[in-house]
Amino acid sequence: MDAFGPAQIMGLLPHRPPALLLDRIVELVPGERVTGIKAITVEAVWYEGVDGLDYSYPSSLLVESFGQAAAVLLAQAWRPGQGIADEVPILGGLSGVRFDRPVDPGDVVYHHVRIDRVIGDNAIISGHSTVDDTTVMRIEQVILALRPKGRIT
Repeated sequence: MDAFGPAQIMGLLPHRPPALLLDRIVELVPGERVTGIKAITVEAVWYEGVDGLDYSYPSSLLVESFGQAAAVLLAQAWRPGQGIADEVPILGGLSGVRFDRPVDPGDVVYHHVRIDRVIGDNAIISGHSTVDDTTVMRIEQVILALRPKGRIT
């Protein structure tokens, strides 16, 4: 599949700025793997009020950005061609998460995500994230579930 940007991503996911933490999809092999990118900029809302000592991208947002890339991949597995905008991908659990180095403004993060197993509206995925061919995060296992918006309270 050809690369696509925020408009196409928003067509697949319920996320909107500033909660949309994925800039582009550069590779998508439906049912197998995806590579998504996020450019880290100091203009992002979470940097407001930072005192200038630590501009490292929050690790929780790095994991969320990875999860959004996974959700794009899973949207194609769960709902080919229509996306999951009326449903919510929910994080069921993470294991084997390792942060190898901080991510800073100016970095472009590549999330390499692969599907390990899909069971109905649940999936197990894994992968890693890189900056300039250097691994910055590894995730051995993520469990995601897809649920209708109306059932989320």
